Amino acid sequence: MTQINLQPGQKLRLGLSNGKNMYSSQVQDISKKGTILIDTPVYSGHLVPVRIGSIIQVIYFTKQGLFAFHAKVLNRFSGKLPLLEIVPITGVERLQRRQYFRLEKLIPFTYTIGGNEEKIYKGIIQDISGGGLKCRVDNKLEVGTVINCTFNLDEEITVNGKVVRYEELLEKGYEVGICYLDIDEKTREKIISYIFEEQRKNRQKGIE
Repeated sequence: MTQINLQPGQKLRLGLSNGKNMYSSQVQDISKKGTILIDTPVYSGHLVPVRIGSIIQVIYFTKQGLFAFHAKVLNRFSGKLPLLEIVPITGVERLQRRQYFRLEKLIPFTYTIGGNEEKIYKGIIQDISGGGLKCRVDNKLEVGTVINCTFNLDEEITVNGKVVRYEELLEKGYEVGICYLDIDEKTREKIISYIFEEQRKNRQKGIE
């Protein structure tokens, strides 16, 4: 069974109401007896009501991958920094990033090829994940080509990526699979958080 490898400062996603609602949080402290103090999640400027005794899903990302476990809420603390005290009730499960973090959404983006910053091309992202993206472009991009992509996910994101596959479309253009190269964890976390939020919105609208 995988151990819970959390440290203070670790970013979390909390699944409430059987995972129907996802919120951001962060680890503040871990006790010797195994309980974990985390930030009470906030949504639209208000604390999310989390009842003592409720069961929540905790998801977090490290360099070793994406992990999840279920925990019970033991206590709530108000004050300048509202906190929840939780205790794990299951072992840690490694999640498949591709399965849990792929969002189908059309997002315009621009890119340059091979470090040539002078010529800028346009394309459309078709789906995006914590590990890469699928896009549609007019240019034929051979497998192994390195491109620099810029797109907006509520804020501007810039990543380097390598073409891992391409397919010529019946209509004009190509469908291309991109794997991120040397992406820093802060940028990856922004992408993952955006995907979680969009998935939450879609669930509320009944799309998923």
